[in-house]
Amino acid sequence: MSVSDNINRLYNKTDTSEATSELSDTLDTMNQRQANTDTLLKQLRDSKTTAIKAVSDYRIEMEKFLKKLEEASIKEIEDQYQTLESQILAERQRYEDSIDELKNLKQLLTQASGNIAQLFVCSKLAEKKCTTLRDDEKKRKTFKHAEVKFVPSEQLKSSIEKMKNLGETSAISSRTYNLYKVTKICDMKVGLKEDTSGCGIYGSCIIDDTVIFTDVINNKLKRFDISSSSLIDYCEVPGPFGVCRVGEREVAVACGDSGVHFVSIHNKLSLLRSIQMNHGCYGIAYSNDKLYITDWDKSLYMYDMSGNILKTVTSDNSGQSIFECSTHITFNDKKDRLFVGDAGKGLVCFNAECDYIETVTDSDVRPDGVCTDGYGNVIVANCGLQTIVQCSRDGQKCGIIVNKTRGNPASVSIHHGLRKMFVGYYYTDTVEVYNLTWKSD
Repeated sequence: MSVSDNINRLYNKTDTSEATSELSDTLDTMNQRQANTDTLLKQLRDSKTTAIKAVSDYRIEMEKFLKKLEEASIKEIEDQYQTLESQILAERQRYEDSIDELKNLKQLLTQASGNIAQLFVCSKLAEKKCTTLRDDEKKRKTFKHAEVKFVPSEQLKSSIEKMKNLGETSAISSRTYNLYKVTKICDMKVGLKEDTSGCGIYGSCIIDDTVIFTDVINNKLKRFDISSSSLIDYCEVPGPFGVCRVGEREVAVACGDSGVHFVSIHNKLSLLRSIQMNHGCYGIAYSNDKLYITDWDKSLYMYDMSGNILKTVTSDNSGQSIFECSTHITFNDKKDRLFVGDAGKGLVCFNAECDYIETVTDSDVRPDGVCTDGYGNVIVANCGLQTIVQCSRDGQKCGIIVNKTRGNPASVSIHHGLRKMFVGYYYTDTVEVYNLTWKSD
């Protein structure tokens, strides 16, 4: 049988037609996707221009702020100069008046040189005046030094020197991924020989290529290297629950009834300062020089970095209680939505000003631990359900990543670059580490 006969036997016109149609459909899809990437590139370039303009606008705003500080400092200099100048001028006037009086007395003495009686009277007047002036000088505190001095604010200078840029920069992708898929599960031992009891890993935070855990049972903050799973260092803090990064070299730790403690992450973990609140502190998040704190009860609080309370949220616009038990807290990647875990109510959503938006009440979303993965997803650890669920940046459920965890998960965090997920539990010396990848589109 010839080659052409074989071809005719294997393929017919219907096959060719189907192949042509499939090619056309695929070509249309590829053309559409190419057009989509062109749109995305334009969007990205436009956003870059907008972001650079935002930096410039912010710099101008800061210059105006510095100008106001400059004007205020100059006014203080002028005010203090005027006060001191007035005092010195008043003293100078007293001396000028005394000099005039002494000159007059001296002239009278000269004129009375031929008159014994008048000379006696003038001498006594001169003597009395000189005695009075000398006594006054002994009692008077005279100026020895006078200047107006300006000492620059070291606090302002130090704060600016610590900054690496004018704000937070993030590259946000709108690419849609499917669910995470677990490729490997391993254990990270977090118990230390210095511990007096088993661990309770109630919170965690990714810092570069390290992960920090809060061990509330042993009153410790523990830092581990992610690649080697080895302990780097630890420090003691009272009753740590939630932890979040608040700067290049600092984390804030929610410590129950002990308030919020700030810990240096530069070189060695070390306690810097603390702020006492009049409520319990459990979950904690940070954005734009504000702290967001939950109390493991029915409230959400917003503070400035000095510990001044800015807002307390307990109920929605209709007066209904929002929480049953407010736990961990996180922002999405855009920093425009704040999520609070509530195992009773669901995933509670707010904007950055703590205005209530909605509660995601899906039966699979009953979180204690919450975190963002840096790709636009919010990850929730459901303590009672013993599952890990992936949600969108708006908080809507995408699907379940882990159907059954080892126990009751209290905390979750993800290193978005290494795609490792750390799940901490209430009573165990071990943290589960999940290696993740994306399921195929």
